[in-house]
Amino acid sequence: MTNLLFPTDFSTNTSAALDWVRLFARKTGATITLLHVFQPIIPDTTLPTVGDPGLGILASQEVEEISRQRLTKLATELEAEGLSIRAEWRIGLVDDEILDVAKEIMADLIIMGRSDLSTFFDRLAGSAVSEVADEAVCPVLIIPMPHEGKPIRPAQVHTIVYAMQPQTTQSLVSAQTDSLLELFHAQLMVLTDDQLSTAHPDLIVMQLYPESGFLDRLLHPNHTAQLVEKSMVPVLVYHPQK
Repeated sequence: MTNLLFPTDFSTNTSAALDWVRLFARKTGATITLLHVFQPIIPDTTLPTVGDPGLGILASQEVEEISRQRLTKLATELEAEGLSIRAEWRIGLVDDEILDVAKEIMADLIIMGRSDLSTFFDRLAGSAVSEVADEAVCPVLIIPMPHEGKPIRPAQVHTIVYAMQPQTTQSLVSAQTDSLLELFHAQLMVLTDDQLSTAHPDLIVMQLYPESGFLDRLLHPNHTAQLVEKSMVPVLVYHPQK
C-alpha cells in the first residue's frame, strides 16, 4: 500500500476519518493525497437579480480561496507529524473528481467520512460516499460519524469481521484480510449478515457485489451492502475485479 486518497470537505465527519488516515499511513508508510473538491456557486439566471450580481461572484471567489487555504493548512499540519503528503484541489462534482483522482494517483485505498445522513446536506454528501463505494476501482474505507453527543471511536484495529455472503469463497476472504491481519496483528471473525448485529469489531470487511436488477434485489436483498450506509463501525469495501 503506497497511495492513500483522503477526500475532505473540512467538516466534522471527515475529521473523524482523518484519524484512520493517520493510522493507515503510519502503519504502511503510504503517501496521503488530500483532496478537496470545490463546487462553485452558479447563479440561476432565470431568477430576477436583486442587488449587485457581482457580489455573488465575489462571495464564491472568497469561499474558493478559503478552501485552498484550509487544504494547505491541513497538508502542512500532517507533514509536521512526519507524514508524506500531497494536496489536490479540484473543481467539479464531488464523486466524479474523487474517482478521477483515485485513478490518476493509482490509489490503493480511499478513506472517506460518512455522516448519519440526518439532514438534506448530510444526505447529499452521503450520496457521494455511496457513489464512490460503488464505482471505485480500489477498496474504500468508510468511517461513520458518531451520533451527536457520542464519542468518536478510536482508530484501532484489534478485531476484524468479514461479512460473509453466499458468493464469498474462503480464498476471497484470505485475499482481502491476510494483509490487514498481519499489519494490525488483529483477530478475524467470519460472520453471516444475520450474525453481524451481535458482533463488536473495530473494522468490517465486505465485498460489494453488483445487483443484476429489480428481481435480484427483491429475491436476494443484500443486507450486507446496507452496512455502507448504516454501520457505526468502519467498513472496508472491496469490489469485483473489472
